[in-house]
Amino acid sequence: FRGYTIPKGTVIIPNLWSVHRDPTVWDNPDDFNPSRFLDEQGKLLRKDCFIPFGLGRRVCMGEQLAKMELFLMFTGLMQAFTFRFPEGKTAPSMYGRFGLTLAPCPFTVCVKTR
Repeated sequence: FRGYTIPKGTVIIPNLWSVHRDPTVWDNPDDFNPSRFLDEQGKLLRKDCFIPFGLGRRVCMGEQLAKMELFLMFTGLMQAFTFRFPEGKTAPSMYGRFGLTLAPCPFTVCVKTR
């Protein structure tokens, strides 16, 4: 591969952070823009390079359960509360903090019941 010899049996771990922030695939990859996953009619676009649950033989077996749980949790929160940044505060960095996993930077948000 590109001049490298990869021995048989080598475990290859993709850099998902880099894949999901590739500017040749995503317009303004560091901006929070959920509409990038919708077409003009509001239908879900399926991009082959969006792989948060992995791919191939090692794909996460709980992908469908996780998507369902996330949908239920977030729709419940959006129905019950409004979220905004405090006056004078801006959105936190989308880069986060690297460690064993990637964690978001600390931020403050105002939550109000609807």
